[in-house]
Amino acid sequence: MDYLKYSGRFYAVGIVVLFNILRYYYYHLYLGITSDMNLFIFAPFFIIIPWWAGKQYDKAKFYSEIDPLTNTYNRRIVEKQFQLLARKVKRVNGQIGIVMIDINDFKVFNDTFGHHKGDELLIEFASLLKRYTSKGDLVARWGGDEFVVVVPNIDGNFTSTYGEGLHQEFKKIKISESTSIKASVGFAIYPDNGETFETLINSADLEMYTSKKFAKLTQKVDARKDYEHSR
Repeated sequence: MDYLKYSGRFYAVGIVVLFNILRYYYYHLYLGITSDMNLFIFAPFFIIIPWWAGKQYDKAKFYSEIDPLTNTYNRRIVEKQFQLLARKVKRVNGQIGIVMIDINDFKVFNDTFGHHKGDELLIEFASLLKRYTSKGDLVARWGGDEFVVVVPNIDGNFTSTYGEGLHQEFKKIKISESTSIKASVGFAIYPDNGETFETLINSADLEMYTSKKFAKLTQKVDARKDYEHSR
């Protein structure tokens, strides 16, 4: 996902090579020209120039699909890829998992350590998600500190096993010796919770924020207990 594809370069070089093959046969078979030294003299340029032009296309396509900070997919491309996955999965009566993830208290982290450190945290968090996910999964930055993971071909235990695994991974990102990153996670299943990407995102988003509110409430209750215990 994170690597520049070569399709633009291959297409550009292929078209130029095909054109020159046709030109060669045109000179020899139709015009009767037995040798064309220019064809051999300029042959390297027939490869280098279209390769360079194709590379510019590949770069433009890559950066139009990728979030520049975290090197994950952006919102536009993940929705497009979901449509393709949904058509494939529907034919075999399969399921797709949509996972919404939001870093808890990210604003507090930004205010405390600065936006530069906040960006570093987002980059590290995105790298963690990409390491945790499988090859066929899609990881996207949805906006701010929110991420979306699209997981094709899930099983019945997906939400429990995937969620637990994510929370274990979050513990690996340390703010300090004793404090790790926490994040809220919400799930939606295609087609059980909806058949459109928008519906699924809204469902996962609602579950994620419910989880976030519960975590804050639990945190307040624990803080209250600690205070009363210390008196």
